[in-house]
Amino acid sequence: MTSTRTSTTARVLVAATALTIGASLAACSAQSTDEAAAGTPTTTTVAAATTTESPAQAEQRRQSEAAAEKARQEQEARRQAEEAAKQDPSTYEQLSDRDFALITKNPAAAIGRKVIVYGRVTQFDSATGTGRFLARTGASPSDDGYDYDQNTMVVGDTPALIADTVKGDLVTMYAKVLGSFSYDTQAGGNTTVPQLQVNIIERTGSV
Repeated sequence: MTSTRTSTTARVLVAATALTIGASLAACSAQSTDEAAAGTPTTTTVAAATTTESPAQAEQRRQSEAAAEKARQEQEARRQAEEAAKQDPSTYEQLSDRDFALITKNPAAAIGRKVIVYGRVTQFDSATGTGRFLARTGASPSDDGYDYDQNTMVVGDTPALIADTVKGDLVTMYAKVLGSFSYDTQAGGNTTVPQLQVNIIERTGSV
């Protein structure tokens, strides 16, 4: 009988111990869950991504950069050459009266041509602005400035280029044909005239 009671007591103690351990584990698990819900910081290790350029990719990049730089230099060289030619009187055409008449008849067909034109400034005021003026023009110089019969709008390459020009000046202009220009007249009408961009201007007299 004593042996039976002892065995029964042992089983009870083992069961009680198992319950105690289980309760402790459950409590620890609940605490961990509560901490996670409360935002307890956790540490996560992430491997940094590393991009390695292959030799072929590096060479392709260098070639692309070299090509872009070459294109930039060529563009700058063209710009400088155009600017130099713009300031070179020898690159402008001396027109005959007939050539001049054809240009004034159809300025759009002559856009971009670089020509030498003579004229008399007829209007350069607040109405025209500081960057352009109206002139009577022709293909050859006039002794008195009143033989020019073609009304022309002249735009300065820069306002500074024509800053010293005034109404009545007789000028020789090295210019590029821009096409035509329409404007309202003081009489209330509208007229269309050839338009030139003057790149070099020489004052030869005044009237």
